Amino acid sequence: MLKNFSHTALGINGRQSELIELALTYGFTGMDIDMQDMLRRSQRTDTKDASKYLEAAKIKIGGFDVGIDLDADEETFTGLVGGLHPLSDLAKELGAEQAYLRVPPSTDRLPYHEYFDIQVQRIGQVAEVLEARGIKLALSFSTEKTEAEGKQFPFIVNAEGLTALANAISNSNVGCLIDTWSWVVSGGTLEQITALPVEKIVAVRLGNVSEGVEPGAATQEDRVLPEAEGAINHVELIKHLSAAGFGGPVSPSASSQSYKGQTRESIVQRAQEAVDGISKDAGLTVAPLPMELIEDIPYEPNPMG
Repeated sequence: MLKNFSHTALGINGRQSELIELALTYGFTGMDIDMQDMLRRSQRTDTKDASKYLEAAKIKIGGFDVGIDLDADEETFTGLVGGLHPLSDLAKELGAEQAYLRVPPSTDRLPYHEYFDIQVQRIGQVAEVLEARGIKLALSFSTEKTEAEGKQFPFIVNAEGLTALANAISNSNVGCLIDTWSWVVSGGTLEQITALPVEKIVAVRLGNVSEGVEPGAATQEDRVLPEAEGAINHVELIKHLSAAGFGGPVSPSASSQSYKGQTRESIVQRAQEAVDGISKDAGLTVAPLPMELIEDIPYEPNPMG
């Protein structure tokens, strides 16, 4: 398993060099990156210049968002898939092995069963582009009720729907992003996760529901850092994944609203302590943290406004 740092999953931001330093300082061996930004950088200069911070850090890319709206009209979707070719070429060059794609929670286009068939086709097209570059595709879903409001037809809003969709796609590189917070909020269980073949689990994101909040009533603001036990027993989950030979990224997550007033460093430190504690309780060996800040990453100046 790859101990992965996802700044978006933790609700923090910063320059790429700053985020890399945070990841290394707190012992993360992988990191999600903004591949769209990397592509823009490489087009302005070259790939070597765009990836110099990653090269200096020698950190593995955990994953990246493909940036495709599956609910877009046909012309727009076709254009987005076309743009995925240079993006995935760069991702392959940088050594990325996982990509993320969120499934729409609702739509105005078609009723569920017809729309399901359309999404199987569309996700298959995205997966085909990535598969040619040796990249797996992790599907995720949203439980936010506000995102489904105003649309005529509900679509994927729970773990059962996500696994059904992933299983319907024939491409062997397609699986699920198991977000334990979304999983329990939508009524999913640990048993549903452990019943999945390990090849259908591409990435894992750990999070817990705020104390005193019923999972079914939780919103994103109620997402807090993972604990060993909770609505899902994270220790048992990591034990299962380890025994099954899972090698993908495992990232802690939390809402920025849950840790208002805290520095990025303190949030990342708490995230590291959470995921390391769970891993140790699961019987995994956890590497010691660096004794001091990483100093050999080139300084990245603020861009001109």
